[in-house]
Amino acid sequence: MSTKNNYTLDTFVADWHVRLTWIAFFTLWVLWGLVYFVRHAIGDTEKPTPAPQDPETAEKSKWKPEGGFHGRLANAHRVLFENTLLLLSVLVINTLGTASTRAVMILTWIYFAFTVVFAFSEVGVQHKFIRLVYSAVFYGITLAIGGLAFQQGW
Repeated sequence: MSTKNNYTLDTFVADWHVRLTWIAFFTLWVLWGLVYFVRHAIGDTEKPTPAPQDPETAEKSKWKPEGGFHGRLANAHRVLFENTLLLLSVLVINTLGTASTRAVMILTWIYFAFTVVFAFSEVGVQHKFIRLVYSAVFYGITLAIGGLAFQQGW
């Protein structure tokens, strides 16, 4: 097995910083799974819409806010799902390249913290500017992790 940066793949994976990196990923995965479960346990957000009725004969529908809790929970699920996959892809590149250890661990925990804050802020507040800022942060962090992987490992 080849050695890069004084690491084989076995010794790289055994490194404490790499272990903490994958613990952060698994914690994010657990949160994604929890929101996935809660979203389906509370109610189905993808129910078919009823056929339109004649407005004169239809009874007046009750007021229901747009988006509701189910829609916001679906947004939180989407954030956790997408960020979990983004993080997985760059962590696999970093691990297989036996690249950075401590820097990637720090970036991964920052990514995890921003993801948790953003996902649960999606439940409370929906704003395009907030989404833009968080998306730029996530993209920047994943680019940094991927850049470290290629600079130091591949």
